[in-house]
Amino acid sequence: MSLGDVLPAIQQGAIDGAVTGMGPISHMHFVDAAKYVTMTNQPSIFIIVEINKKWYDSLPTDLQEIVDKDGAAESLAIIPTAANLRAKSEADYAASGGEEIKLSPDDQATLLKTLSSVGADVSKSNPQLADAYKVVTDAAARARQAAGQ
Repeated sequence: MSLGDVLPAIQQGAIDGAVTGMGPISHMHFVDAAKYVTMTNQPSIFIIVEINKKWYDSLPTDLQEIVDKDGAAESLAIIPTAANLRAKSEADYAASGGEEIKLSPDDQATLLKTLSSVGADVSKSNPQLADAYKVVTDAAARARQAAGQ
């Protein structure tokens, strides 16, 4: 379902909820139809940088290393900006009358544990999807390592 269809679907009762980021919820005035937001901090929404593989593969190794290094640095550099945008979106949502529900630490841990195997489970029967999932999880592991987590 496109993001533009989510709010009308909530308003009409076609769906009961949606997974999205605070930015769209705040900017698109979801508070008019959904006063409550449950903050799951589920890692399903992320920003990506994409480059053309054919172009990248045509670069000499030293330039590939520069692209890799700069890409990794930028993926960390955006964290404070993204955190500020989320905080502003949360504040705007609350100012519009919306309320956030936060899971208890135990419920949060249970949710993330439950979700941790979904990607592997869903992709295991499709080799192309499994390969793509591995690329993403490997990149996430590298980002966590670079961030010292």
